[in-house]
Amino acid sequence: MNKKLNIDNLEAVSFLNGLVFFAPVALLVRTRAGVSLDQFFILQAILSVTIFLGEIPTGKITDVVGYKNTIVLSQIMLLIARSMMLAAFLSKNYYLFIAEAIIEGIANCFTSGTISAYLYQKYDEGEYVVKSARVGNFGTAGFIASTIMYAGIYHFFGIEGLLLLTAAMNLKAVLVSFGIEKEKAKSGTDTEASAASKESCGKLSKLFILKINAENIIIMITLACVSISFILINFFYVDKLEILGISEEWMTAIILGYSVFQMAAEKILDTIGEKNYFKTFVIGFIISGICMLLFGRINITLVIIPIMLVLPLIVSVPAYIFDEMENKVIDKNHLEDKRAEVLSAYNMGVNLVEVVFLFASAFVAELGVSACFTVVGVLMILLAAVHIIKR
Repeated sequence: MNKKLNIDNLEAVSFLNGLVFFAPVALLVRTRAGVSLDQFFILQAILSVTIFLGEIPTGKITDVVGYKNTIVLSQIMLLIARSMMLAAFLSKNYYLFIAEAIIEGIANCFTSGTISAYLYQKYDEGEYVVKSARVGNFGTAGFIASTIMYAGIYHFFGIEGLLLLTAAMNLKAVLVSFGIEKEKAKSGTDTEASAASKESCGKLSKLFILKINAENIIIMITLACVSISFILINFFYVDKLEILGISEEWMTAIILGYSVFQMAAEKILDTIGEKNYFKTFVIGFIISGICMLLFGRINITLVIIPIMLVLPLIVSVPAYIFDEMENKVIDKNHLEDKRAEVLSAYNMGVNLVEVVFLFASAFVAELGVSACFTVVGVLMILLAAVHIIKR
């Protein structure tokens, strides 16, 4: 019980990062500063392109300086980005928004895969997935807290107050991150195994990072499905409410509802146990796909609202399990010393999909939201079958 109640610095940083007070009006932060909708999508594309191009270089830096130091660096970069967003809003300078997107992209690159690699190296296999969910829950708790407080802050202090308070929380996150425990050193056995395979695997590791093979493609597409699922949830839930004739003001209640449900992921993973992880991953992906299909094809309020509330949880559970699965692939290929770089390479595939998605947003809009959910739903069910066959 004491272990559960004890909050470490990484969990505290996750909570502080979740306190994004301006999130409900993220679009207004740009548009009220004179940014058009076209420019807004360009900013998001710049963010994704920056992440895509920066994944491998930042992954290499992480493998050199260590996971804890990279987490600190990412928090510093995020603080700079949030401060620039406040400056861009106050000055109504589009070029400052572009600079903010680039710096935020670099911060995301340093975060990408680093926390996963840090936890995987620090905790045993049986603890890793549950700990990952626990850290994620602290971020969700921060998001819930900021969503609850958003209305009052916005009413009295406007967007400036939301941005300033978010930056203040980022400053606190930087200070707290210095207290994160440094990752444990490799054991003698691991070090010897790594040294023994380094010469023979030196060239192979570079080929593995860049090589397009079936295993890597499956991993990247699976990660992309999870990422796109949350893009659809974050951007298109409100459109579905309008289709159902429900006021968009109810979106805050929906966000709070699914955030609370999403926090059950840690308990679910702890209960099912490591032996049942793969089975849970497959079932979770199939159920996620079915929910996506239903969400895209029907417009019955009594069916859609419950799906809205539980879909993020249903996607999150297999996503946490898959984090461990991809780390085991890295171990299998003797790339422990290149873990952050390989995870970054996988994430590059995800970022590429996001870039394509953003630039194709106009075409997607013509097809309708239902087409997006239908395609992702079918793909998730097919991927579940692929993982079963591959197993």
